[in-house]
Amino acid sequence: MPSWITETSLRAEHGLAHGSEVHLPEGAKLTPSASQLLAERKIRIKYIGDDGRLFLPDEAETGANQKTPVHPLTSANKRPGNICAVCNSQVQKKTQLLTLLDGEKLVPKTHPVIALRGKLDTLISQTVWVQGQFSESFEKHPALRHALADLRSFMGNLLRSEVTGEEQTQISMGDLNDETIHRISHNPLKYLGHDHIVPELKHGVNVSLLNVLRAMAREAEVVACHAFQTDSFDLTRPDIVQGLNRLSSALYVLMIMTLVVETTGSLPDLGGIS
Repeated sequence: MPSWITETSLRAEHGLAHGSEVHLPEGAKLTPSASQLLAERKIRIKYIGDDGRLFLPDEAETGANQKTPVHPLTSANKRPGNICAVCNSQVQKKTQLLTLLDGEKLVPKTHPVIALRGKLDTLISQTVWVQGQFSESFEKHPALRHALADLRSFMGNLLRSEVTGEEQTQISMGDLNDETIHRISHNPLKYLGHDHIVPELKHGVNVSLLNVLRAMAREAEVVACHAFQTDSFDLTRPDIVQGLNRLSSALYVLMIMTLVVETTGSLPDLGGIS
């Protein structure tokens, strides 16, 4: 019998950032409310087998299509090419200096876009570690854990959209959208009841951990500017640069939210912000 994925279990176990994706057990079925939640947030589904392989949903059914395993990041199901990005010729033997820029072209590992991917990779790995710390510290405040899960989900989508060339969706954190996060980050005293902070030891371990992630997001934004800036000072991927800018703002907002919770035991109601 297939297992049923409910809206409650989705919210409890997955990051649900708009435009991201979730990995569900092979053979799992979605309840109507769970399906609606994913559709509203434009979240893609992949199914994962016991051996770790990922599958796209079968359009004819609701389960996993066993015949089309895909790459976990790009969703591609064919081997990449080995074309030199400079001369467009086939590379017979890929050296340790070269890596794939996309599904076809090889570039040196010193390429600015590859440097950005390294920054995002490090940011994601550190965020997963911080999530583990949060799971122990905030059992009574799941909203904070869920917010961090949404940001981790957004980071994965940033990496995916850069690799695939897809448009990056705007950030979300719980019920807070891009504009709301931006507004709170500029006036936290109005919305959270606490003014801006410069992190100090007295703010505690959790705020400190989030600040590390915020600083890493700022570093990634600078690297993205180097990677995508043209000679005329335009950006070839403004969506990614803005996404990283908003990500650092969201982490800053989450820092203050965490400080408020640890100080007062509760958060103000943010549902009315628009």
